Amino acid sequence: MRIFSAIVVFLFSFCPASDVFIVDFDGAVDPPSAQYVLSAIEQAEVKDASLLLIILDTPGGLMSSMKQIVDGIVNSEVPVAVYVYPRGARAASAGLFITMAANIAAMAPGTHIGAAHPVSIGFGADTSKVMTEKVTNDAVAWLRSLAQIRHRNTEWLERAVKYSESITASEAESIGVIDFVASNVEELLEKISEMEITIDDTTITVNVKNADTVKISMSFQQKVLHTILNPNIAYLLLILGLLGIYFELQHPGVIAPGVVGVISLLSAIYAFQILPVNYIGVLLIITGIVMFILEVKVPGFGVLTSGGIIALLLGSFMLTSGNAPELSVDWWTIVPTVAFVALFFIFVVAKALLAQRSRPQTGAEGILGKIGEVSVKISPRKAGKIFVHGEIWNARSDEEIPEGAQVKIVKVDGMMLWVKPIDE
Repeated sequence: MRIFSAIVVFLFSFCPASDVFIVDFDGAVDPPSAQYVLSAIEQAEVKDASLLLIILDTPGGLMSSMKQIVDGIVNSEVPVAVYVYPRGARAASAGLFITMAANIAAMAPGTHIGAAHPVSIGFGADTSKVMTEKVTNDAVAWLRSLAQIRHRNTEWLERAVKYSESITASEAESIGVIDFVASNVEELLEKISEMEITIDDTTITVNVKNADTVKISMSFQQKVLHTILNPNIAYLLLILGLLGIYFELQHPGVIAPGVVGVISLLSAIYAFQILPVNYIGVLLIITGIVMFILEVKVPGFGVLTSGGIIALLLGSFMLTSGNAPELSVDWWTIVPTVAFVALFFIFVVAKALLAQRSRPQTGAEGILGKIGEVSVKISPRKAGKIFVHGEIWNARSDEEIPEGAQVKIVKVDGMMLWVKPIDE
């Protein structure tokens, strides 16, 4: 009997394992990325995968979305491994919680983890000392509970939240924050193979030997929404939307600028409903654009333009002020955008001023001082006709002017031109 059991175990070891599902999580933690991970967990459970591997590189993100991901990982019926990869990647802020929630936590050389101090963000957020302490203590308790479930270093994780500490991959392995360091996915799967983990108080062995890998990609909808929720993209969409609507109002019937403007503006509004933004900043940006438009309509000798630049710049910096870096608009996006908008409107204002100061080129006022040729004789008692600007006009003069003579227009009286002869 013992020999028979040994033979069965030996033969079973050569059986192919279930698939390993791979999720490539790159970017901020937001609703589309949370939906992406939760959908992958569902697919892995339905297909009875041997492992769900989340390749993570995130600066952090929204706590609400992070909680959805953590809850999904903790309650997953399939083993979940989080791997901070490639070199230079990080699991910062919300990424630390996601990593600690996993059954298996690993990092690649040259990566880092930590800096998970919670930040109260958004318009109207309570930033008082008491509330900050409450939020911090709640985050510490949550992270400690995850660490206890996964048997990880609770002391350092507490410091990562309270003091925003970060450590490298090798340091994380040495103090028991992660399970091990692996250079690539192949090495990671080799180390994971035959590893014992606990799910719902049941110890199971992770069987990934000879398993096929199945990469789960974001859906098109998730990719679009994830892109729009990038604070820099949302900011540019807001500016593009305002400019597009301005163009449509200036040139009714062109249609294209209006369509682009409305779509961009609505997309920006969608993003700002989810992202923590200061709506005073939004109002300042709109005020700045309005000042630029008023300068074009009613020249204010540069006062409105200067006010528009200041309002646009202040509003842009105020828009996401106080947010974590991953939820803020970068200065290298703000400064070039404000400079472009300002230069554009300065150019438009300059063109408008030149047009107002230039002499009329059409109509009755446009032919004052022009030289014409008499086509029908002119006398003091009888009007004649002259050819000027490609048109024939009725003309009068205080002296007689023969046909073919050159005359200069000195006065416009309705549809009658007064002229005087030009000396040879």
